[in-house]
Amino acid sequence: MSSCTAFDLTPVLEWVENYFRERRLREVARQHAERLRVLMDRLRGLLPDAEVFEKSLELTLKRADAMVHLGDIGGAVVLLDAEIADLHNQIKLIEERLERRVRDLQRRFHGLAARTGALRAGAARLETFVQAAVSADWPAAERDRLLARTREAQGQIAAPTAPAADLSAEGVRRLEEAEAEFTAAELALVTAQSELEKELAATQKRLLSEKLGLAQHRTVTIAEFLAKNPNPAAVQPEADEDLMAEKLDALLAKIGVLQDTAGWADLMRRADLVRAEEEVPRRRSLYEGLVLEASRRLKELRAVEQWLLGVDELLADAAPFAGTAVDAIVAELRELRRAGRAVDLAPWRARLAETQASERTRMERERKRQAVLESLAELGYEAHEGMGTALVQAGKLVLRKPGETDYAVEIVTNRDLSMLQTEVIRYGDAEAATEQERLRDHEHEVKWCSAHDALRDKLAKRGLTSSVKLHIPAGTKPVRVVRSDKAAPAARAKAKPGQMKGA
Repeated sequence: MSSCTAFDLTPVLEWVENYFRERRLREVARQHAERLRVLMDRLRGLLPDAEVFEKSLELTLKRADAMVHLGDIGGAVVLLDAEIADLHNQIKLIEERLERRVRDLQRRFHGLAARTGALRAGAARLETFVQAAVSADWPAAERDRLLARTREAQGQIAAPTAPAADLSAEGVRRLEEAEAEFTAAELALVTAQSELEKELAATQKRLLSEKLGLAQHRTVTIAEFLAKNPNPAAVQPEADEDLMAEKLDALLAKIGVLQDTAGWADLMRRADLVRAEEEVPRRRSLYEGLVLEASRRLKELRAVEQWLLGVDELLADAAPFAGTAVDAIVAELRELRRAGRAVDLAPWRARLAETQASERTRMERERKRQAVLESLAELGYEAHEGMGTALVQAGKLVLRKPGETDYAVEIVTNRDLSMLQTEVIRYGDAEAATEQERLRDHEHEVKWCSAHDALRDKLAKRGLTSSVKLHIPAGTKPVRVVRSDKAAPAARAKAKPGQMKGA
C-alpha cells in the first residue's frame, strides 16, 4: 500500500446500460399502457372482456416496480421487455376483433333503416290488403267495420326512431334498445295481419252462409292476394344492391378508427347518400368517391400515428435523463404531440442526441462522485459542507474522521473522475517534522492503507471497478504538511452525498 495512491475508476458497463435501458423500457411500457387505455375506451362496451387486458397490464407494472425497489433491475428489464412484446400482440388481436365488431354494429345500425321502411310499408299494406280482400257485394257496414279495425291496428304499429350510428358504449346501448323496440313492432305487425286475416275469413264465411244459393262475385283469397302483392320486406335485393351494401359495410368497419376524427360526420353523411341513392350508376359513383376519401383520410391518420410513434420513441429515449437539460427538449416534444401536426423530427432528434451525450457524461461523473463520497462516509470519513461539489468543480476534496484535527486524506481527481489520487496530509505550522510527528505520520499512512482495499470494494459494489496505477509505499517520503490556518473548521456539518440528477 502507499501514502500516495492513484487508481482509475471505470463504470461497470452492464450496470450503466441496464440503468439506461430499464429507464427507457419503463417509459416505453408507460406509452404502450397509454395507447392500450385509448383503445380500451373504444373497446369498452364493444368487447365484454376488454378490461382484462388493462388489469393484466397494471399488475405487470406493479410487479416491475416492486422488482426495481428490491434492486432486481435486470429482472424488471426482462419483465417489461416481455410485456411490451405482449402488448403489441394484444393490440393487434384487439384491433382485429374490433374491426369485426364494428362491421357487425354498422350492419345492425343501418339495418334499422330497412326495418323502418318495412314496418311502414307493412302497416300501409294492411289497409290495401283489406280493401282488396273485401268483395264489392259485401255490405257497406261490414266494409267500414273491417277498415276501422284495420286503422286501429295500424295506429298500434309505430316504427321506432332509428338511432344514428354511434360505436360508443352509450351508442351500443341505444342500438340494443331500438332493436328490441323494432322486434316488438314487427311482432305487432305480424299479429295484426294474422288477426285481420282471421276476421276476413270469418266474415266471408258468415256472409256466404247468409247468401247461400245466390250468385256471388268471387272473393280474392288471401293466398292469391299475397301472391300478387308480395311483402316488400321479403323481396330479395338485387345482386348488385346486395353486393354494394356488403362492400359499404366492410368499408365502414375498416374506417371505424376515424370515428373520433373531425371528418367522421362527413363520411357518415356520404355513406347515407350511397345507401339512399336508387340509381345504380350514381350509387356506384358515390361509393367510389367515398372509398377514395376514406382511403385518403386513413392514409393521413396512419401517417400521423407513425409520426406520433416517432415522437414517443424520442420521449422514451429521453426518459432516463429526466431532471436534466433534456427536460427542455421533452417539453417541446410533448407540445408537438399535443398539437398533432406532423413535422420533421430530425432537428429534435439531433438536439436530443447531443444533449444526451453531454448529460450522460455528466451523470456518470456525478454517479462516480456520489459513489466516492458514500464509500468514504461508510469508512468513517466526512467531507465538509460544499466539498462534495468541489470534488467535481475543482477536482480536490479533503476528508477526515471525526475527532482527528491534525490529519486528513486529500483526494484529487481529473475532470471526468476517471482517475483518483489519494494522499495523507497533516496540518501544522512547520514543515519539518519531529520524531514523534514522523511516527504519527507513519501510523496514519498505515491506517489509510488498511482502508484502501475496503474503499475499492465499496466502490465495486456501487458499479465502479478500479485498478491501481501508481503507489508510493508508506514512509517512502514525508507526509505533506498543510498550514493550520488553511484547515477547514472541524465543527462544520459534514456534507451529505448528493443524489445523482436524473436517477
